[in-house]
Amino acid sequence: MVVFSLERFCFLITVVLLFWLPLPLGSLRAWAWSLAEFAIAIQTILVLISFRNCVPFERLKAGMWLLAPLALFQVWVLIQIIPIPGSLLSLVSPNAYDVYANMLGEHSYFISLDPYSTFMDFLKGLAYSLFVFNNLILISTPKRIRIVLYILVFSGFYQAVYATLEVLLHVKHTWILGLNQGEKANGTFVYHNHLANYLLMTLCMGFGLIVTQLYQTPSGSWFVRIRRWTESALSRKMFIRLCLVVMVIALVLTRSRMGNTAFFLSSILTGITALIFYKRIPRSLIILIVSILAIDTFIIGSTFGIDKVAQRIEASSAQTETRDEVVKWGLTIVKDFPLTGTGLGSFYSIFPKYTKYNIGYYDYAHNEYLQFAIECGLPALLLLAFIVLMSLFKNVQTISKRNSKTMKGTALGCFMAIVGMMIHISVDFNLRPPANVITFLIILTLSAVCAHIPATRNEK
Repeated sequence: MVVFSLERFCFLITVVLLFWLPLPLGSLRAWAWSLAEFAIAIQTILVLISFRNCVPFERLKAGMWLLAPLALFQVWVLIQIIPIPGSLLSLVSPNAYDVYANMLGEHSYFISLDPYSTFMDFLKGLAYSLFVFNNLILISTPKRIRIVLYILVFSGFYQAVYATLEVLLHVKHTWILGLNQGEKANGTFVYHNHLANYLLMTLCMGFGLIVTQLYQTPSGSWFVRIRRWTESALSRKMFIRLCLVVMVIALVLTRSRMGNTAFFLSSILTGITALIFYKRIPRSLIILIVSILAIDTFIIGSTFGIDKVAQRIEASSAQTETRDEVVKWGLTIVKDFPLTGTGLGSFYSIFPKYTKYNIGYYDYAHNEYLQFAIECGLPALLLLAFIVLMSLFKNVQTISKRNSKTMKGTALGCFMAIVGMMIHISVDFNLRPPANVITFLIILTLSAVCAHIPATRNEK
């Protein structure tokens, strides 16, 4: 009983973290992410104690495609900050060697050009990997999958209500920490695009949660159909649907161009995927997808300002956007450091050396693909790409082969969230706030566990 209670407490830490991390500015402050790292470390110790006599290797094996590449990536980041002989550095990264060779006085040689920042990001990455390790073990039942889905939806709903009220009430300063509040919804995040990305993920998981509760068999008659409509109107499914409506309103109010575009495109691609791979796709699922695209995106969007988002998209051009220069000059850095990168977290210190004229200060590349290529090298980027592709494959496999409503619905939500994230990070730095990273990692973890967790009889 003690071990069982301890294991439940470990899962409670996951639930609390998922809701807490967005609150202190997306945990994009040293004290906030340090607190999260400490909580994950404690969780890891308790997990090891709980399962010291019966290590669930089968759960870890099922998620090894996710855990092993993450661990290898962290090993590579650690190698970036280990002192190595200058002769070796000149072989693996000649340009990094030139930088250190031009320094005055005695010094060590590192692959990273900013070892301190790389070390700080290594600690974060280690915590992220341990979080995945813990939850591959802890999320072991359909009930726990549903709990994770509910907490993500509740957290997204809270962020949406908070952000929407601040904008509609024309608040000058945010209610939390008193930051300046403009016309774009920020929620408890520093940056409106970070909120948009978070809402994108929680919306997708909310979509998956509704799918887990849809009827899988045809109505057969109008009497059954009307009865199901009545039951749905009075069920938790309707409450979740209303939560999604509020989240869509907040997403529109962020005025995030790619955030809204990513949600729209991911909805379409997920709908197409469901039509292709879903065995005996229920009519209710088709209606749900159409309602999200039509009602949420067009009707609600037109009411709360989707036209302003469209205006921002139309106003974007090479003359008004300096991110094009960031990409162009960033690719030059990739050419100079193709294998090793410049060190995780080093972009802000290395990029000014490659700028050709003043475009303002960029501490991030506003393109996660480019930033990982710059900081970690192309092989490491391919390692991360493998994780994403495998997660999409696992979700499609679950959708097409499993019979459990919980597993299929969750996999569909995960697929939608991953596609949306891959679109959004092409123009922004949404993998910097720990809140967004942890949320994305729990989605990847769900992609792994949904493929192998046995379903109960009621879920088939």
